[in-house]
Amino acid sequence: MKKLFALLLLPALAFAGKISENYVGVQIGSTNFDFKYSETGVSVSTDANEFSWEFSANYNLYQPSAEKYGTDLSLSYFNGSGDDSAKDTNGNTWTTDIEISTFTLLLRPYYDLGGMKVFVDLGLLHKDIENDIKHTSIDNASGDSSEFLYGIGFELFSGKFTFTPSISFSKNPDLKLTNASFNGNDLISYHLPVAYSYSENIDITASYRICDNDAFVNSTTNTSKTEVNRSSWGIGIDYKF
Repeated sequence: MKKLFALLLLPALAFAGKISENYVGVQIGSTNFDFKYSETGVSVSTDANEFSWEFSANYNLYQPSAEKYGTDLSLSYFNGSGDDSAKDTNGNTWTTDIEISTFTLLLRPYYDLGGMKVFVDLGLLHKDIENDIKHTSIDNASGDSSEFLYGIGFELFSGKFTFTPSISFSKNPDLKLTNASFNGNDLISYHLPVAYSYSENIDITASYRICDNDAFVNSTTNTSKTEVNRSSWGIGIDYKF
């Protein structure tokens, strides 16, 4: 049942690219999974840091001529994995092998205030998580769900640089194990992307994301829980068209 912790780390990626631009992009980087698990008489914490990548795209769906408002259609696909091992308080070694993928599809209404654009995110977040755990036995905790996602953000631009921070809110899926389940919980994601306009058609991008979860609790006993923090960074390029 301890494996559930891993699944919660899934990112709620609401890709916050450049508002009102048409582009496709890719980033590669690293994701850190920092989690703790505890139940009566047992606790363990592990820290995994592995490769991750993301594909994203943005299309200016609607913007009346000469108006300061409009709507973008944005999508992104993220995949990250990690493995780590540590001993619990009883001296047993736990090995975790986690893979998480998310697909996000958003409508992004925005308004240009002059020097800054503000926007909201409204859409769908689909999450798929697989977590294999080896300790005193071999377990698998998995979960997938499609959840409503909403968020807010703003975009600042100066010269060739664009900064588009945002915060989004969604839910994690329930985690299913052989003999137990853990209730999904609230998920808050903070995203800090920066873009540098290298040429008319190419942007160089970098981003940092933090996902903050409430504790996941065993739906039957309420005596075991996990806390998960996830952070990731990436660098890449966008092609504008």
